[in-house]
Amino acid sequence: MCKRIKMHKFAIALLLLLPNTPETAGNCVTERTSKWNTFRDDYLSAIQTCFTLGFVKEQRGNTLTEKETIAFEASLNSSLSSIKSGERVIFSTLDENNGNGYDASSGIFTVPGSGVYVFVWSVVSTEYRFSTTALIVNGKQRAVHECNSTKAKNDSCTRTTVVTLAVGDKVWIECVKDNSSIDDYKSSSFAGFRL
Repeated sequence: MCKRIKMHKFAIALLLLLPNTPETAGNCVTERTSKWNTFRDDYLSAIQTCFTLGFVKEQRGNTLTEKETIAFEASLNSSLSSIKSGERVIFSTLDENNGNGYDASSGIFTVPGSGVYVFVWSVVSTEYRFSTTALIVNGKQRAVHECNSTKAKNDSCTRTTVVTLAVGDKVWIECVKDNSSIDDYKSSSFAGFRL
């Protein structure tokens, strides 16, 4: 149906070019106007149906663009201890990577499409330890996260932040305090997605 919209536009042009001959004058003009109104309503209904069914994602002027889904989720494959400040935390077990932006070997997410992104990372500190990490965007701290279990035996912490990014920007999680520790690797993860 959506492919027929161009044919409908062609038909509209033909209706408008019909001459006002005696055969189309008088009552015929009223009939043609009525048919035009019906056709216009059907055409608008077809366009709305295409949008509703998701055949057309976004329309700007005469160009149509499709917004690709970008999302990733990765987790640690082992516990980490005595992490130094400035050391990148590499979440190397990749569970999802739509858009192929996340590199599990380096722990770096390279933005494949510009937009507003949501990032979430969780870490677990046990045995009276702590971990202080930050979301780094192009080498600069964006959001800091501290998980402190020095007064308890187990502490699970999650941080969420929203960032506007351009293609090629690089995002990762980095330790920002010496001797940080992430003990329960099965519950520690890093995820992000474009809104």
